[in-house]
Amino acid sequence: MCLNKMDESIKKTHPEKRLMKFICKNLYYLGCGQYWYESIDRSKFETTIYVLWAIITNVYLYGIIVNECLGHLRSNLTVKERNDLIQFTCAHPSIGLKFIILFIRRDQVKYMLKRLLEGTRPIFSSLDIDKASTQKAVFYCITLVITTYSTVMLTDLEAVVAYYKEGIPIRTEVTYFPKSVDTVAAKIFRFFIELHWWFLVTIMIQVDCLCYCALVYMSFKFKALQLYFEELGKIFSNPGKRSRKEMEKEFKEAFIVGMGLHEDTLDCAKTVQSTLGAIYSIQIFESLSLIVMCLVKLVHAKRNLMFLLADLSYITVMLVLTGVNLMFLLADLSYITVMLVLTGVYMMVSGDITHEAYELSTSIFHCGWEMSNNRDIRALAVIAIQRSQMPVYMTGLGLIKLSYANFISCAQWECQEYAKNLSGCVA
Repeated sequence: MCLNKMDESIKKTHPEKRLMKFICKNLYYLGCGQYWYESIDRSKFETTIYVLWAIITNVYLYGIIVNECLGHLRSNLTVKERNDLIQFTCAHPSIGLKFIILFIRRDQVKYMLKRLLEGTRPIFSSLDIDKASTQKAVFYCITLVITTYSTVMLTDLEAVVAYYKEGIPIRTEVTYFPKSVDTVAAKIFRFFIELHWWFLVTIMIQVDCLCYCALVYMSFKFKALQLYFEELGKIFSNPGKRSRKEMEKEFKEAFIVGMGLHEDTLDCAKTVQSTLGAIYSIQIFESLSLIVMCLVKLVHAKRNLMFLLADLSYITVMLVLTGVNLMFLLADLSYITVMLVLTGVYMMVSGDITHEAYELSTSIFHCGWEMSNNRDIRALAVIAIQRSQMPVYMTGLGLIKLSYANFISCAQWECQEYAKNLSGCVA
């Protein structure tokens, strides 16, 4: 698809904005509503058509989820189908809840994006930092896309193998309707049920990518602030024809602006936390509960290589958002991998925010304030350094700090439990 001139301009001057706008467009076209803060003119006809499309997609999305939950009423399920049903009726409603929360908070999301992307940009910005933050966000998003869709494909492949080996109809989601009646209508319904998981996962990827980008951009706002204070030293190192008094006046004014930028950045971090904190919380609950389920499945299910890959893939997705029947083992392992990827990215990018905020005090200390004889500047430096030493954390469930340390602890526990169960299976 060709980009128009405005998109090309944004790509060169504001890559962060271009990526976030692309994600918001995807959410809009998937029927999830408008999250972009800039007004977009649409005709009454276009608005009406979109409302109808949004109603259809959401009825389809949540209708199938309800159908899955009703699947517990069936008494003719195999052990494998019942295990999958328990797993998916935990995962899919929680994913749907993320969509609902994001939609309810869409006005807050718009405000957050505007502050994040436009807030202090007229005062200070760095294109190099913008490009670096965009590259990092794209890397995390691509990782999520690959691990998630790999899991879905492996699970579909596992369903095909189960059909040929056990006679179970090809399906990934276990639902109440249709029951195992081999009719044309049932086959058409099953097709839309299979399509539902791909549709659900596609929306999930967009929502998590929006959160990833917001967290990455937040960490780079602190990095840009570090650069701002580091450049203040050039006022004294490149005096030109200015007098000492003029340089001190310029430094003081610029330093006060920097303090204002810091306060705005701290407030922006609070806005990100209050807007997206509930999504972090759901992701942590979802990941931990599903990983435990995958480990239980690993103990009780027939194991092979495909099961191992699918389970690993699913865990990876959860780590990057925090066996020994071949197909089943791959599928279950893939699932666990997805969980690890999802949770891991949330925790790592949140840890970056904490780290970059911590490093700011060093940049302020070395900004050149000691070259001034003005006592006001020195007093301001002390206040700014004290303020910059206040830790900044993103939290989940209002309690869990999203950080590298907690991610490593979570991953270590999961790996130990998985190895323990796997060794027990092999034995």
